[in-house]
Amino acid sequence: VHSGSEPFLYKGNEYDAVSLYDAMVTNNTGVASIPGAFPVASWFHLMMGYDAGYYSYIWSEAFAADLFSEFEKMETGIVDNELGERYRDAILSPCAMYDGETMLRSFLGRQPSKDAFVNRMRNG
Repeated sequence: VHSGSEPFLYKGNEYDAVSLYDAMVTNNTGVASIPGAFPVASWFHLMMGYDAGYYSYIWSEAFAADLFSEFEKMETGIVDNELGERYRDAILSPCAMYDGETMLRSFLGRQPSKDAFVNRMRNG
């Protein structure tokens, strides 16, 4: 498949980019592409089970905003030794010994919140 430029070789046949995609989808899923459609330029992968991946991405952004908001509250700015040590001890050091929510609660001293993320999305 990775032959550089057209024509692309796949299973002994030559294809342009669109027909290669169609052939690979049909071969791997048993479902033919819709004529005239170009799902590569869409969110087709949401239909293939990757929706949970996108869902987790947005939650990771929400948790990151919540964590970072603690640094933004500091009078010293985002570089604060004590808070940095607390972050290291609660988030980085345990690594995967605890689930994410436990580590977040340990660092934040409260339940995680989406408020910082929502504010960031509203205010840019």
